[in-house]
This record gives sequence, structure tokens and C-alpha cells, in this order.
Amino acid sequence: MSLSHSREIRLAVLDDAPAILDIFQHCDLFASTGHRQDNIGLIDVMDWLESVTDNHPMLVLEEQGSVIAWCSVEPFYGLPAFDSACEISVYVSPNWQSKGIGTLLFQYLETNRSELGFTHLVAYIYASNLESQGFFTRQGFDQWGLLPNIAQNEQIKEDVFILGREFF
Repeated sequence: MSLSHSREIRLAVLDDAPAILDIFQHCDLFASTGHRQDNIGLIDVMDWLESVTDNHPMLVLEEQGSVIAWCSVEPFYGLPAFDSACEISVYVSPNWQSKGIGTLLFQYLETNRSELGFTHLVAYIYASNLESQGFFTRQGFDQWGLLPNIAQNEQIKEDVFILGREFF
């Protein structure tokens, strides 16, 4: 989907893996502490990309040929009863946050939800990540649950909110 002459949303490819990893490492609370994401590397991102399907894509948003954001739609749970529910992740490069980039990705998913086959989206958001909570709330998500102290490393214990939205 071409948004302007310089912006495009497209399916991620293996060549995007370094940019996806860089954005992830700059946006994840535990990656920035240098502990939780020690095991997430380029090979892991390549594995993520190789596991995408038509109904569970990974998308990138490019600005003048550079990947500045990405999102993924993954299976929510491994049972057939949950096939129409998906987990959503949205990551925007710090220099591009608060400029509507995440909203463009979300609108793309919403526009194409019939083809993707989801009726529910679920996001897991760190309690301290007020920006992401605000983003998902603006997209019509509600808090569906709380996982207390579930994200942990030697230095940090963090609650995670479960935010969800049902599409009609």
C-alpha cells in the first residue's frame, strides 16, 4: 500500500531483519536494560519472518526506502476456537514516534481484516509503557486483563496489561 511517494506499507522480507531488530531493541523496555532480550538476535528475527503466513503477516512501513516501523499479527492461542483472535505488536522507531506512523499500520490492518481473518486483536503492553497504552486506547482497545509482575529480570519486575479490541 503506497501512502505517499515516500511512504509504503508492505510485507516484511528477510532483508528487513536488521532494521526490524534495531527498532525492536530501541523500543522494548527489557531490551534497553540489556538483560531480557540478550537472546533475541538477527537469527530470531529471521525466524519470525519465516513463520509469517497470509493471515499472520509481518508488515513494515518504509519512509524513503528506510524501514521506520513494523507490526506483526500472530496467532493468539494454539487452539482452533481462537483462530479469529490475533496478537498484535507495533514498533515504531523512536525518531518517528508520535507522528501517526503506528496509526497508519493499524489502519492498514483494520482495512484488510477481512482478508486477514481476525475478529479480535490482543496486545500485551508493559504497565510502564504509557505511550503504547495511549496508542492502543486511541485505536479502540480496552483493558481486558493484568498480568502482575510477569515480565522479570534481575533488576526489574513489570506488570503487563492485556488490551483487546473486538471488531464487528
